[in-house]
Amino acid sequence: MKKINLNKTVILLFAVFALSNCEKNGPIQFIVIDDFSTTIPIKGLAGESSYSIESSTNISELLDNADTFVEADVESVTLELMDDFSGNSIDGNLSVSAGLIPFLNEDLSLTKSPSLIIIPANVSNILTLITSGAFPISITGNTSSPLGDDDFTIKLTFKIKAKVE
Repeated sequence: MKKINLNKTVILLFAVFALSNCEKNGPIQFIVIDDFSTTIPIKGLAGESSYSIESSTNISELLDNADTFVEADVESVTLELMDDFSGNSIDGNLSVSAGLIPFLNEDLSLTKSPSLIIIPANVSNILTLITSGAFPISITGNTSSPLGDDDFTIKLTFKIKAKVE
């Protein structure tokens, strides 16, 4: 009987001690990781070997559940050609940026299979961009051979990690 009462007392004292060390009246911060996708239509570029498209996507869903963003970073971008592309791939240099923030500029083969690109931490901060609810996207490419399709779509999926209060 005494052993059970002693265990209850120790557990109660531990709980009181643990809860008394919690911060009071401070903002509660938590990490949110979410993906959002957007499609970029490419029209009228058959026979061209370079392209530049600007678009904007609505990220208000990301903003819905937070009062204040403390940090926001793009961890990765997944790129893929949609099924409406008539060829197999687009080979060449591809640049993707949001506003003035360049995420990638590299040679790659864009196919109908998703290509995951990890964004370096030194170029991933998008805190200034997300407060408006619109996310500006620019895609610029130079292909090794002219585009053989006049009307196709590139899908981009951004993985965002944010600290919110």
